[in-house]
Amino acid sequence: MPVTDEPSDVPDEVVADRAEVTAAGDSVDEAPRARWLSTTQVVVLIAAVAFLVGAIAYVVGDKQGSADPLNKVDVGFMQDMSYHHDQAVQMALMLLAKDDIDPDMRSFAQEVVLGQRYEQGIFSATLDRYGHDSYPGDTVMGWMGEAQPADTMTGLATQEQLDQLEAAEGEDAEALWIALMSEHHLAGLHMADYAARHGKDRTTVNLANAIVKNQRSEVLDYARYRREHDLPIPKGFTDPTEDQRLDPLSFRDQTD
Repeated sequence: MPVTDEPSDVPDEVVADRAEVTAAGDSVDEAPRARWLSTTQVVVLIAAVAFLVGAIAYVVGDKQGSADPLNKVDVGFMQDMSYHHDQAVQMALMLLAKDDIDPDMRSFAQEVVLGQRYEQGIFSATLDRYGHDSYPGDTVMGWMGEAQPADTMTGLATQEQLDQLEAAEGEDAEALWIALMSEHHLAGLHMADYAARHGKDRTTVNLANAIVKNQRSEVLDYARYRREHDLPIPKGFTDPTEDQRLDPLSFRDQTD
């Protein structure tokens, strides 16, 4: 189903795969979905998805013609979100490399890798199609009035935190990953919410709305898992379900 009621030039299957969020996404009582793939299968799927996304985005761009439909919010959002996604994928792969991780946690990590590489493929193909660089430069989030250095971008884990995640095992690794990825998602959700409300290009707005829904749903899934498995919230982190970014304006508009 499309993310918004407005028409889109993107084939339904392109957006629907990431935009569809069931009622389970808003509930914190249902069990997480378990889909356990091997690391090799994940790598193969990433390659396949990247190829298909690039092909689809090229066709969509060709249909639209050569006129640039993107405003500065569209461009900045795609550049910065792609940069932001890189670390989420890194943390997901770090968790998948561990041997003592619950299958549901593996499922969460695999969804991050596949979903965010999918979105990065669309961002890159769209930006390239209209002559924009995929890299954001040294400063990010200026397009939404919150300019800051790229290497200290909101939501990014510090190198110390990444080192801690690399060294952690078992439930300690699960608890830290949930905390880091929840904070990462909340920051990404904040950017996507702004792009959904201020972007111009319908494809970009649809993707931003999809990211709002999906990352919100994933934060709730992680919180549910943490409670069900009696995992602690690591020192220095707060309960993400009480964060105001979990109730973005664009999400409220879609559910009214």
